[in-house]
Amino acid sequence: MSTNLILRQIYLKNYLKQSVSVNCINQVRCISNKLEPNVIKSKIPDINIPKISLDEFVWRNLDKWHDKTALVCAETGRSYLYSDVYKKSRALANFLYKFKGLKQGDTVAIVLPNVPEYPIVMLGAIKAGLKVTTVNPIYTSEEISRQFVDSDTKLIFTLTELWPNINNAIKNLAPKRDIPIVTIEHQENQTVPSGTIKFKEIVDGNNKLEFQRDTDFEDVILLPYSSGTTGFPKGVELTMKNIVSNLHQVNAREFRIHNETEGSHQDVVPTVLPIFHIFGMVTTALNLLSSGCKLVTVPRFGSKIFFNVLENHRPTIAFLVPPIVLMLLNNPNIQSRHIEQIRTIVSGAAPLGAADIERIHKKSNGKITLLQGYGLTETSPTTHQQSTFIENGVKLGGCGYNLPNTECKIILTDDVSDKKGLGPNQSGELLLRGPQVMKGYRNNSKATKDVLDSDGWFRTGDIAHYDEDGHFFITDRLKELIKVKGFQVAPAELEELLRNHPDIEDAAVVGIPHRDYGEVPKAFIVPKKDVMINFSKIQEYVAAKVANYKQLAGGIVVMGNIPKSASGKILRRQLKDIK
Repeated sequence: MSTNLILRQIYLKNYLKQSVSVNCINQVRCISNKLEPNVIKSKIPDINIPKISLDEFVWRNLDKWHDKTALVCAETGRSYLYSDVYKKSRALANFLYKFKGLKQGDTVAIVLPNVPEYPIVMLGAIKAGLKVTTVNPIYTSEEISRQFVDSDTKLIFTLTELWPNINNAIKNLAPKRDIPIVTIEHQENQTVPSGTIKFKEIVDGNNKLEFQRDTDFEDVILLPYSSGTTGFPKGVELTMKNIVSNLHQVNAREFRIHNETEGSHQDVVPTVLPIFHIFGMVTTALNLLSSGCKLVTVPRFGSKIFFNVLENHRPTIAFLVPPIVLMLLNNPNIQSRHIEQIRTIVSGAAPLGAADIERIHKKSNGKITLLQGYGLTETSPTTHQQSTFIENGVKLGGCGYNLPNTECKIILTDDVSDKKGLGPNQSGELLLRGPQVMKGYRNNSKATKDVLDSDGWFRTGDIAHYDEDGHFFITDRLKELIKVKGFQVAPAELEELLRNHPDIEDAAVVGIPHRDYGEVPKAFIVPKKDVMINFSKIQEYVAAKVANYKQLAGGIVVMGNIPKSASGKILRRQLKDIK
C-alpha cells in the first residue's frame, strides 16, 4: 500500500471522528442564517478567504521553490524557473503600466496556445491592474474580431505564427481601429512581423516593480467567453474575489489533489487542457503554480506529443476531459508503465462511465485514483469535486460534494419562479451560490438577470440531483450545449450562422454522440423556396466562419420545417431521434 493511500486512510478516520460535530455545526448555521429548506452546504466547514491579490496568492511561498522548474514546453523544450516567471511577469507589469493608451481596468487579449509564456502574460497584466480576456487561438479571424470588439481589447499578445490571423481580425473590426500586438517566438529564429512588439525585449527589462497600483477585491480581472443559449459567446466577468476564492476552495485539504513542492518532491502535471478555458486556466495553471508544481505545456495536443509527455516527463497528476481519458485507454502505444506514476486523474466536462473508470484502474495496476468534478466558466470554475478524504466521496456517475463556502439547491424546471429546494433524489435545475460566482455577463444585463438573481443564486442550466449523502449527479443539460472534445459549442451560434445563409430559411443544430469526440454538431435546415441545397457549400460556409470543433461533423439534414413548441422553442429532443 502506498504511503499516500495510508496517509489518506489515517486522515479519513480522524475526519469521521469529527463528522457528527461538523454536521451539527452546519445544521446550527442553517438555522441561525434562516436558510430555506433543502439548501445543501458543503460537507466541510466554510474556510477563511483573505482579501489578497491573485499574484500574492500565487507567489506567497515562492522562496520555497524559486529554483525549481515552473514551466516547460513539451514541443520545444523551452523552460522557465519559478524565479524566471516571477521576474518576467514583474517586468511585463512595468511595461504595461507605462504603455501609452493603457489605463487601469483596460482589457488586454491573450491569443495563445498552451505555451510557457501564458502565465507570465496573465500574471503580469493583472499585476498592472488590467483585465485579461482569453481567446481560443484556433478561432477564425471573424470569431476573434467579435471578441476583440465586445471586450474592447486595447493590446494583444500572440505567437508570431498566429499574427496573420490576428492581423486579419483587426482589419475586420468595425469601426476600424489599430490594436498593438506583442508577439512571442515559439520557434527559434522566426521573423517578427513588422510593427509588432517583441515579447522577449519586454520581459528581459527591469523586474523591480516601478509602480503601486491597488486592485480592489471586487474588480474584474478575467474576461473569458462562454457559449450561451442564445446568440454568440458572452464575456464572463470574473473578479479578483471570484478567482482567489476558488483557488482557496480547491485547496481545502479535503479536496486538494496535488502535493506542495518540498525538498526533492515536485508534482509534474501535463497542461493539455487549454489555458484560455477556465478549467485549464484556474484549476490547472494558477492553482498548481501556487504550489510549486512543474507544468508541462502542450501547445498542440495529439496522441504522439501526449505519449512523449508520459514517456519523458512522468506526470504524477493529470487534469483531463473524457476524450483524453479514452485515448489513454485505447491508444496501443500507451502501456501500463506510462501511467503507473500518475496518482490521480481529475476528469471534468462530462461524466465517465463505470466501465471506463474500471479500465483505467486496471491499466494502471490499481495505482490511479480517478475523480470527477463539476464547474462552469461562470463559477471560476469549480463548485463540486469528488474526494477520497470524505466518506462516500467517490461514486460512479457523480461529480462529488460542493466545495466549502458553496451552497446548492435543486429547483423545479417547469416553474422557475418557485425557488424552493427539492429533496434528495429529486431531479431539477441546479442552482449555486458562493464567492466564486461571476459578477455577470459583460454588456448584457438581460442575460445576467436571466441566470443570477438578487439573492446571489446562479442558474446553471444543468439538470441534477443529490443523494442522501449530499453527493451530486449531473444528468442532463437544459442549455443544450454540445460538448466537443471538452469544448462548448452553442447550437444557437451555429443556427444564427446558418440562417444568415442566402439559401436557408430556418435551421436547428443538436449534438449527436461521437466515439472519439464525445459529441459533434448536426444541422437540420429548411431551404428557401425553390432552392436546391448544396451540402458541400453549406459545410464550407460554416467551416470558414468557425473553429474546427464547431463544424458540422454530424452532417446536414434537409427538412420541410423545424419542430417547435407553441412558444417557438426548438424541440431538439425530437431532432435527436432522427437518424
